[in-house]
Amino acid sequence: GRLKPVSTLASELVRKISRKSKIEGQTSEQVLLGMLSNPFEWQSVPMIKVKHPDLKQLIGVEDNLAAYLDFINMSKGTYKLADHVSAAYNKKPAQRDMFDKDIIAVDERLNICYMLYNGELVRILPDPTDPYASWYSLRPNVKNVAAEDSAFLVQIMPSYFEAIVKGNNQLSTELVEGIASYQKKYGAEIMPSQSKINMELKYNKMKIFENLSKLYLILGLIMIILSFIEIFRRSRVLGIIIKVFIVLIIIGFIYQTAGLAMRWYISGHAPWSNGYESLIYIAWVTLLAGLVFSKKSNLTIAATTFLTSIILMVAHLSWMDPEITNLVPVLKSYWLTIHVSIITASYGFLALSALLGLMNLILMILKNKKNHEMLSLRITKLTGFNDLSILVGLYLLTIGTFLGGVWANERWVRYWGWDPKETWALVSVLIYAFIVNMNSIPVLK
Repeated sequence: GRLKPVSTLASELVRKISRKSKIEGQTSEQVLLGMLSNPFEWQSVPMIKVKHPDLKQLIGVEDNLAAYLDFINMSKGTYKLADHVSAAYNKKPAQRDMFDKDIIAVDERLNICYMLYNGELVRILPDPTDPYASWYSLRPNVKNVAAEDSAFLVQIMPSYFEAIVKGNNQLSTELVEGIASYQKKYGAEIMPSQSKINMELKYNKMKIFENLSKLYLILGLIMIILSFIEIFRRSRVLGIIIKVFIVLIIIGFIYQTAGLAMRWYISGHAPWSNGYESLIYIAWVTLLAGLVFSKKSNLTIAATTFLTSIILMVAHLSWMDPEITNLVPVLKSYWLTIHVSIITASYGFLALSALLGLMNLILMILKNKKNHEMLSLRITKLTGFNDLSILVGLYLLTIGTFLGGVWANERWVRYWGWDPKETWALVSVLIYAFIVNMNSIPVLK
């Protein structure tokens, strides 16, 4: 439902098929072009992700990647998983075991490959009579179209793939330019602006959040070590080195902010509408919280940077989907920007408080008679930051929960329904409210 560059489509499809960004050293764009232009050869390439050992045994492979032809019984010309797929779909979702779930996932990946090989999946050619309708696939069934346009629609893609296979780069480039001109001629009204297309291509190439996860991990670990050394042995050189690291982290944060802004511009909505976007936003808020407290505590910014790297790494695990999608109807509201941003921001501050608590426990373990006074001051200082971080997180969480009730009433005409998300939001508010007020209880002080 979203018009996007082929670069984005290729990345999404290859990730869905193999859970990887590259196959045999080739980029996702090269893989897609190969599957479209030379389907028979690519059907023998191991690229379809298979997890369950019983499923591997069933199709006769040992690795986690299987070829398209591995699923076909060549002597009978039948689909090896046909009966298993039917059995898995006939079960209720709650009754499906890991084998059933992997069968369904692999079947979906095979269907994607099948639709790529026969040219159905990529719709790249606008209908000259109605560009708002579904665009033509690579092998179009053209009807009620002028002879000139009909000839172009039928011949352009076979000619392009033939040029690719023969290695005629000049001709293939000219044909691509012809496709682009045809798209602009008949599809300009619904195509994204050129600036948005260029931004998306740049966003795909930069891989901002994936690269930052590695950078933050290195900076965070080194800064934690340096901060602990500084506690026991102060020196001017060490202080300068730590300041340089903080500057690098700030530059990374600016880069991270630019990445969120780019994603917002490309998608046309706030970048916290799904699991992946929520994680990269929480990572941004977490680092922001650390930078707010960094002036008075190097250990805080070090811990925050490390935590941000972990959050970004989780966002890029194989089961997370970074695809930019249209909003589902319930999220097409200004409340997405208000409610979700506030309640999700609270997770960053509360995550920071958890890590600061861990740091304090480590300092308590390191205490002895010689450093007791010095470490006690550090622990007291970190405890103050921790209290403040929890308080900010609690305020945001509480306000966000109330605003969620207002949004629910506007959408479903009820403020509260005791569904799992609402219930655990309330549980979190109550737990953190108790923690914040523990100092007021003499027994727990």
